Amino acid sequence: MTSLRLLPALLLALAFGRAGAESFPPVRATKGMVAADNATASAVGAQMLVQGGDAVDAAVATALMLGVLQPFASGIGGGGFAVVRRADGTALALDFREVAPAGASRDMYLDKKGEVIPKASTRGPRAAGVPGEVAGLFELHRRYGKLPWKKVVAPAVKAATDGFPAGELLHRRVTAARAELAANPALAKDFLTADGKPIPIGGTVRRPALGRTLTAISERGAAGFYEGKVAHAIGDAMKKDGGLITAADLAAYRAKERPLVQGDAFGYHILSMPPPSSGGAVLLQVLRVLDGTDLKALGHNSSPYLHRLTEALKHAFADRAEVMGDPDFTPVPLDALIGDATVARVRAAFDPHTTLPRSAYGGKYGLPEDGGTSHLCTLDAEGNAVAMTSTVNTSFGSMYVAGDTGVLLNDQMDDFVAKPGVPNAFGLVGREANTIRPGKRPLSSMTPTIVLRDGKVVLVVGASGGPTIITGTLQVLLNVLVFGMDVRSAVEAPRVHHQWVPEVLMVEPTLATDVRDGLRRRGHTIYVAGRFTAVQAIVNGPKGMSAASDPSKLGRPAGVDEIGGR
Repeated sequence: MTSLRLLPALLLALAFGRAGAESFPPVRATKGMVAADNATASAVGAQMLVQGGDAVDAAVATALMLGVLQPFASGIGGGGFAVVRRADGTALALDFREVAPAGASRDMYLDKKGEVIPKASTRGPRAAGVPGEVAGLFELHRRYGKLPWKKVVAPAVKAATDGFPAGELLHRRVTAARAELAANPALAKDFLTADGKPIPIGGTVRRPALGRTLTAISERGAAGFYEGKVAHAIGDAMKKDGGLITAADLAAYRAKERPLVQGDAFGYHILSMPPPSSGGAVLLQVLRVLDGTDLKALGHNSSPYLHRLTEALKHAFADRAEVMGDPDFTPVPLDALIGDATVARVRAAFDPHTTLPRSAYGGKYGLPEDGGTSHLCTLDAEGNAVAMTSTVNTSFGSMYVAGDTGVLLNDQMDDFVAKPGVPNAFGLVGREANTIRPGKRPLSSMTPTIVLRDGKVVLVVGASGGPTIITGTLQVLLNVLVFGMDVRSAVEAPRVHHQWVPEVLMVEPTLATDVRDGLRRRGHTIYVAGRFTAVQAIVNGPKGMSAASDPSKLGRPAGVDEIGGR
């Protein structure tokens, strides 16, 4: 069966956590909160708040630290998206997604017979898009930061230069990728011991070359990366090793402000990310469709509830396959995707007793997604909030470090369609609208989201984990806002995932057996997988802030109870 043949690639790409990871109690605070995939990174962000910074300072410092500590997921060689909501009521969606180099071409990953060359878009210098993270972080800080730029970058510089203890998750990822890391001397030097073994848990990891690049960034801002010595070193390495990114590509890169995807559902106002992320549109379409149903009466994680959720997801994933792309190249009718007519069409098609054939959901192809990612949430005492997701795509990105810069580059070119109908690293296929063009940004599933009620931030949420980012974010949001769960329970509850193609409903092992049976009776093909996404969330309630980090990535939030002390 085609759907089942696609599963191994999807599961391999999503396998970053463990189902039985230790959970931590929610962190509670009154003056500020940071929730990230890594406890040390969360603490660095909280320290920015203690030192008088705001939510943006905390987000920037946390993101840079994540890139040093967990390079398999994110870093300055990658890109991402951020949604910011200011205490004065203004909001921003910032796109710092990677772009295809000027030398890229539509068929660059095809052989002479027109077939896709294995791993050409996922490994090596030709797999990398022009990185956007530094530009995005610098632009956020330029607009909203309170602390000096150099102070915000300093913790990442120190960690890379002086070293840090390897965490369990880094050790696991290095162990899994040992052979590929060993083949790249720069990566082997940073993450393997002298005799070629994975750095042990607690062993000191030093990344001095990255430390020098971060120092240049701390001193010159974005120009320290996109111009001068670092940019030319990346360009020279690319030319030498057969890559496409040039110093001119780097100099031309700009982060872009995009119009927010926003709308109302269940009495709340949702702010999320627009294209080239598909996350916000899919999230809001599903929420609006479900808003017409008494979900609490169906019961949390009951088979009737999960059937309705799954059917709405399949429609949303299919719809976006027909219209989504980089809005600078492909017009995207967002109003139609989340509008009343679409909501009515999806509701009318729902059958409570059975799922439908694939063709009933519209669309022709599935879409490519991003993989190894990091998500962080910040909220300060004034009510400023940031939801930010960043990535290098698959684990350790392209497995290519550019020259002596220490910059591990992304493999984001795999998120384009190498050939329509051919699966990418996640077992998903794409359509013509997402083919490669110079300067184009590939589609993403990243879903940084902020939820308001009566003009006040009540939830900051997002996730990492490829195509399950959308479904993980959605289910935690529903758990909090509709089912009234506390943040820890909302994050740790079992989740399901369906992306229309393949025709398989993935469920986590802790989902009750009788619920799985009820879904099978409705025609769903069930596949029990491990924990397949990691959600970070901050809830802002009458008694203060509470936050939870998904235990699958061993993260932990950090809170601030008083300005001037944690």
